[in-house]
Amino acid sequence: MKKKLVLSLGSNLGNRYAYLLMAIQKIEKSFESKPVIAHFYETPPWGNENQSRFINTAIYLHTDITIEQCFNKIQDIEKEMGRKKTEKWGPRLIDIDILFYESNITNKKELIVPHQHLHERPFVLIPLKDILPHFVHPIINKSITELCNDELDNNTILFFKNN
Repeated sequence: MKKKLVLSLGSNLGNRYAYLLMAIQKIEKSFESKPVIAHFYETPPWGNENQSRFINTAIYLHTDITIEQCFNKIQDIEKEMGRKKTEKWGPRLIDIDILFYESNITNKKELIVPHQHLHERPFVLIPLKDILPHFVHPIINKSITELCNDELDNNTILFFKNN
């Protein structure tokens, strides 16, 4: 049975749009599934604020492989695209995070799903709301729209929507 795999993508180095489009193309090919893609948003950096602005989006697709296999494919795509993990929350050509795998919960050393910080990050929630506004977070038990509204009430970050 196919599961809904929900991903967040971001880039803040080089041609950010090109890296995101390339990553989406590689995901589509690797998973043999056409993703649903959110709008692209230019967002301020999070964590380490002394770096360039990001372009962020979210996608979902359907797959019948395990979450561990999904994680390995995503890691391979990041490596193939030149991602080097040098600094936590640092600049990156591409960043792909698994947000949800259906409503399943995974808590392993290298993989926590749902993503443990997604509800705190407007740059994740806003694109996610484009494609899955009614999806309910399986731990927090709120829809993406509710999480987005909660976070934006407490956050004044400016976003630029790009189509």
